[in-house]
Amino acid sequence: MRVPSIGLPLDERLIIREGYRWAERMLRDYQDPPSLADNVAKALTGARQAMLALYRTLMRG
Repeated sequence: MRVPSIGLPLDERLIIREGYRWAERMLRDYQDPPSLADNVAKALTGARQAMLALYRTLMRG
């Protein structure tokens, strides 16, 4: 008669648990780098503000 497996042995489960803890600590403060779309949006916002400032200056004088 075969005995069904109950999963990994205790020492292996402890190793895996410690690996998860390490990964959590390493990734705790991780932030994705800005994407190309974010950079383009910032550039367009800056260009729009510069154009509006130029327009206001031209309209005053």
